[in-house]
Amino acid sequence: MKIAITGANGFVGSTLLSSLQANDFEPIALVRRPFCAPGIAIREIDYSNFKQLSTALSDVDIVIHNAGKTKTLSKAQMYAANIGLTQKIVSAINHIDHPIRLIYISSQAASGPSKADLPRKESDPSEPISIYGKSKALAEKVIHKQCLQPYNIVRPCSVYGPQDRDFLQLFKLCKKGLSMQIGKQDRLLNMIHVNQLAEFILLLIANRNVNSETFFASDNEVYTQAEVVQYIASAMATENRQIVIPQSLARGAFGLSDIWGRLIRRPLVMNLEKYQEITAEAWLIDSSKARELLGWNPPPQMPELIKETYQWYISNAWL
Repeated sequence: MKIAITGANGFVGSTLLSSLQANDFEPIALVRRPFCAPGIAIREIDYSNFKQLSTALSDVDIVIHNAGKTKTLSKAQMYAANIGLTQKIVSAINHIDHPIRLIYISSQAASGPSKADLPRKESDPSEPISIYGKSKALAEKVIHKQCLQPYNIVRPCSVYGPQDRDFLQLFKLCKKGLSMQIGKQDRLLNMIHVNQLAEFILLLIANRNVNSETFFASDNEVYTQAEVVQYIASAMATENRQIVIPQSLARGAFGLSDIWGRLIRRPLVMNLEKYQEITAEAWLIDSSKARELLGWNPPPQMPELIKETYQWYISNAWL
């Protein structure tokens, strides 16, 4: 079975390539620029070229649409990367005369945060609070309204693991013996390791009876922000001093970082959008749908997976 992956040279995409290859699929990396992956078919494409895109997808059985942006300098850039590209993918596969299954990697951000005592379900109305979340929610609507081929939408919770640069900042802080919490409230969240996400996608590929369904993807555990930091500190064998930062002060720091990113023309991890997400009441999902329809029930592994991630950062000189 041939499976094409957009954004195949990124954090999640490269893990999906390896996982599919290890499970005897024929993964195809769709990339904009030269990319090396031993044993993987590489197709360089210009997504704005409809004929080229249609040709690149003409012989595949599944398209995993993973490409997109998590941070940009403007709303227009975010919408072009996440909505515009999705429209191009949908249009291309609609014009192919054999069945192609689309699996769209969306985000928990498309749904929006939850109450601390009320996890969100896939059937709940989307209430994103960031431009990124809104772009993902609108991309989902494009698929629901326009896609004529079989499809599924996956909303991963916060994804961590080797090659991830966002959580790397937290590891760097912990390595200095520090952990920071914004405000006095220790917030609840769900997470998923990138290898677990790949396993989730494999289960979805194997199930042909869930057409048009949307699934949250987490490791089915609930954490506090402080617990995640403690797992990192334990992996590093360090003692961390927790610093509680007032929300008003933190907002100012994120705002200054946002301005600096615009000045240097490079979107930074610390920005006002990220501040909104970090200070939301909770990011909890109800994982029962994936458990019931896909049989998704991974064992609790975060301490081991955090340690594995830390060791990868060290081995690759990222820390």
